[in-house]
Formats: sequence, C-alpha cells, structure tokens
Amino acid sequence: MKVLINIASNLEQRIIDASIGNCSRPTIVFCGCDPQMKKDLHKRAKRIGFNPSYSIKHPSIKVELQNFRNKKIEINRFKTITMDYKYFEFICRYLEN
Repeated sequence: MKVLINIASNLEQRIIDASIGNCSRPTIVFCGCDPQMKKDLHKRAKRIGFNPSYSIKHPSIKVELQNFRNKKIEINRFKTITMDYKYFEFICRYLEN
C-alpha cells in the first residue's frame, strides 16, 4: 500500500509540474481490453491529467487489464510502471481527491 501511495504522489507531482509547464504529462497505455473500454479509460485518464496513448514504446504507466497472474507492480529500466487494473483504480481515486 505504501508503494502505491508513493507512486500516486509522484505522479501527482509530475502532473502539477506539467500543468505549470516544467515537464510533459505522464503517458499511460492500457493493454488487454476491448476498444470501447479503452476509449472510456482514455477519457478518465485524460480527465485526471495523464496523456493516454494507444501505442507507445516506453510509457510512464502500463495498465494490464487481463493479466491475472501478475499481481505486483513492476518498474523496468525505462522507468515504465506496469500494474494491474485494481492498482490503477487506487491511483485514480487518489488523484481525483
């Protein structure tokens, strides 16, 4: 839980810096869902302050919706955070408040 709060607060700071103009907005990619659900998730991500993309090589966040065996958060060498959908829901609720 502490790791999620740290990630969410880091993303919140990056979104604030992007609104000021100091850096670019964090990018997000959704994997493993139908096009309508992806469209709805893109609207939600854009409302929070992310830059949703359909295809990008190294996004800031990669949300996997149908990967049931991977229940942990992974960060690779390109600083891409790979997480499950339930963790994304927690970060959305944290950023909306």
